[in-house]
Amino acid sequence: MSAHSNKELVKRYFDAVNAGDEQRIRSLVTDDFVFKSMYQNPPSMRMEWDIEGFAAAPRIMSSHMNKPIVLTPGTMTAEDDRVAVEAESYGEMKNGKVYANAYHFLFRIRDGKIAEVREYSCSYTAYDVFGEYLESF
Repeated sequence: MSAHSNKELVKRYFDAVNAGDEQRIRSLVTDDFVFKSMYQNPPSMRMEWDIEGFAAAPRIMSSHMNKPIVLTPGTMTAEDDRVAVEAESYGEMKNGKVYANAYHFLFRIRDGKIAEVREYSCSYTAYDVFGEYLESF
């Protein structure tokens, strides 16, 4: 696929994740898809999900929020089978906290689908807001 096609695929992925559309998420990824949070600390925040775990994550996260989290992709750079994305998130939690984080995502594309996503973001921010809910993921 071309760099443009890969970027369009990643845009559709963000749309599906923001909509919490598990079926659409599944349609965009390979059968052996893996999502990795690249947090180093605390160790409890290091997560690796297959398609089952990842497709359910927006629904689980939303159960702790006033309305679903919104991921807003920004700059995208594509080369070969990779798309790098800068993004931001925003979500208001039921406990009154606000989740606002900055991200770098690295996508690997294979045969027109997303095979792997690596998420880099502030683990302190994520743990401060979602740490008490880790067992639900």
